[in-house]
Amino acid sequence: MNDAFATDPDLRHLARLLAMLPGRDDIAFWATVDNGASTIVEPGHTGPGTAGPEYILSKMRSGIAKLNKAEDPAAVAYFSHYLLMFFDGDQPALWKYLNDRFSAHGGRSTAGERYTRDLCDTAWRIIARYDTLGDNDLAELWPGHPR
Repeated sequence: MNDAFATDPDLRHLARLLAMLPGRDDIAFWATVDNGASTIVEPGHTGPGTAGPEYILSKMRSGIAKLNKAEDPAAVAYFSHYLLMFFDGDQPALWKYLNDRFSAHGGRSTAGERYTRDLCDTAWRIIARYDTLGDNDLAELWPGHPR
């Protein structure tokens, strides 16, 4: 196990944020997530299409299992790409759903948006730190520039 990876504060924070989400049995929530994700056009597709709650839930289950193991940084970075796909961007319906959930715990009317931004910011830091795309050598990409 990579000790630095296992003790990364962003991993702990991501796990805490994910634990705040409704469970997989909350079909209305995951349908709301799916509706937000349906505006995404993936490479190779000609237009937006819905991922479907079952697809989202399968990615969440797999990614959370990898996050809990804290053994494979690239796998958690890969999962973080899905978190951005599902939760990033302007999603007022998702924010409202989360506002209502968090208001029971003293949350404010902006808690849903704040939550998704924190989740996505954390996911992005994990991607930037552990995604294998960052393994390129800068000198190879920009030859002739001093290091």
